[in-house]
This record gives sequence, C-alpha cells and structure tokens, in this order.
Amino acid sequence: MAEGVILLGHGSRRAEANEEIRQISRMVADLNPGLYETAFLSFCSPNLAEAVVKLKQAGAVKIIITPIFLANGNHIALDIPEEIEGLKSDFPDVEFLVADHIGPDPGVAEIVKERIVQARAKMSAKAV
Repeated sequence: MAEGVILLGHGSRRAEANEEIRQISRMVADLNPGLYETAFLSFCSPNLAEAVVKLKQAGAVKIIITPIFLANGNHIALDIPEEIEGLKSDFPDVEFLVADHIGPDPGVAEIVKERIVQARAKMSAKAV
C-alpha cells in the first residue's frame, strides 16, 4: 500500500516565498525518502487537489497532508478540513490523514532562539 505525503503551504504572490516551501519539502524528502508533493492553498500551483492527483498517479492510496503553518488559524481550523472533505468525495479510494500543523513546538522555539542570536551577532558586527 503506497503512501504519499503532501507538504501544504499557504502560497504567496512572491515566487521566492513559494520556493522556500518547496525547499522545506525537499529537505523533508531527503530525511525520509518516499512519495512527496508540495501544494499551496492560494496564489500558485499545484493546489491540494492537483497534488493528490499526482500522488495517486504515482500509486499512493494513503496520503498524509502536512500543513506547513505555524498557528491554528482559520486555514487550519476551517479551510483545510473543508477542502479535505471535498477530496474524500472526489477520491473515495484514497485514505487521507492530516498531520498537525507546526504550532508551539520546542523545535520552533529553538529556531527562534537561534535567529535572535544571529541578529545579535549582526548588530555586534555593525557596531565594530
């Protein structure tokens, strides 16, 4: 039973922002090889349904949708679940699972701490 993973970003009008989500997807795939697609809710493609089609064509019958979102806003609480309900109707032979959003995680806190340290170093370098 083949499993696929969709890393779902918000999407942006800025191509550079969308590329960062694609970079994260590639990093995840490097850590854990398998069937991966990147999708976006808005502004660019592929959208969620298009990514499902690609994974299904690759043989996936179980798809884990992993939202790359920090907070439990309306997209996490309402929009994504609603869209997945539609996908279940469109693809009744596919099992959909939704991973938790990133949220308040110790790993995120560690990254924020690192960014603060980097900012302090930049400030110190400018002062010299």
